[in-house]
Amino acid sequence: MARGTEDAAGAGEGEPGILLRLLACWAGFRLGRGHDTMPAMEYESRIAVDARPGLLRGALPYWRQAAQLGLAGALMAGLLWRVDLAAVRAEVESATLWWLPLAFVANLASDWFRAIRWQRFFAPLKRLSVRFLFAVAVLGVAVNLALPMRAGEFVRVQVLRRRTGLKAGSIVATLLSEKLMDVVAFSSFIVLGIVLYEEAHFLWPLAVAYGAVLTAGLFGARWLAGRAQSGPHNEDTIGGPAKRAGGVANWVRYEMHSLGEGLQAFRRPRAMFDVVWASQAAWLCEAVMFYACGRALGLDLPPAVYLLVVVAATIAVSVPLTQAGLGVFELAIAGLLVAFGVDEAQAAAFAIFSHVMLALPYFVTGPMAAVALRLNLADIFFLRLGKEEASA
Repeated sequence: MARGTEDAAGAGEGEPGILLRLLACWAGFRLGRGHDTMPAMEYESRIAVDARPGLLRGALPYWRQAAQLGLAGALMAGLLWRVDLAAVRAEVESATLWWLPLAFVANLASDWFRAIRWQRFFAPLKRLSVRFLFAVAVLGVAVNLALPMRAGEFVRVQVLRRRTGLKAGSIVATLLSEKLMDVVAFSSFIVLGIVLYEEAHFLWPLAVAYGAVLTAGLFGARWLAGRAQSGPHNEDTIGGPAKRAGGVANWVRYEMHSLGEGLQAFRRPRAMFDVVWASQAAWLCEAVMFYACGRALGLDLPPAVYLLVVVAATIAVSVPLTQAGLGVFELAIAGLLVAFGVDEAQAAAFAIFSHVMLALPYFVTGPMAAVALRLNLADIFFLRLGKEEASA
């Protein structure tokens, strides 16, 4: 699905909003580190906790959630105010439901290919099964849908830290790598759309921006991976007492090394080949999901247009303005379809219908993933790894 796939999956789970949250999540794991003589791995996983927030500060998350819901309602009202509500309802009620199993299967297949890609990013660090990563990804998408500020990304990092003993920085590096590979897929989709359709020519600034992000991202990832590979590998040298006593410079050096460890796949051609084809397969499956929704509503659009729908949907849900991208998603998708000549009522019906189909499977598969992982609160709400877990 479109995640930010969100994604993942969803989604999920490849846009600026997600990247900022991942970096904030990663930094949050480290800002609470002390400068004492605790063991290096225990030091690595310490998190700052503010035990006594004030009344207004404690209420801030609730005000933020209320503001997101209010904005989502305003955006949806603005969309529906422009169209014939009776026509939108008629479009949805006349949907051909036998297309829905294809949409459901394509959605989950997209997450499976993302799990394959994620496994290749983890391969230089630790061998993890695709099934395990698939369950973690599905759980993350479900949490993103249920909780604000894309909390599923935090859950993914915490579960992986707990179950694998890997450093938070290395795990975050794999998530950032996923977003970078999403840019690769989206760039190819946009270029194809611009070549095939005159209506897509307005997307050329986005193609240029993606090209710049991709170039800088690939260069930075390979540079950090090379630095980590050629630098010291001794934990005491990089993260031991000398580092803790060395101030900000050594702290930055350690974090860059931790990130570089999670980017080693960028220096392995075979791994990158697997990553690229898995990325393309994941987003093609997502396009099939949107295609099935379009056919269910009787839309007569070329299949390649749904590749652009994938791009628009993913960008929309990546911006943390509303819960699960509600309202932003609908406006972005409806606007794109109208640009391709679709009637406004039909475009609004497709946006609403596809968003429901995008989210609905995760309300079932999310709890199933939690059961399969035997998840408990200790897997998420922990402050530091035990010595046995950290050395696992």
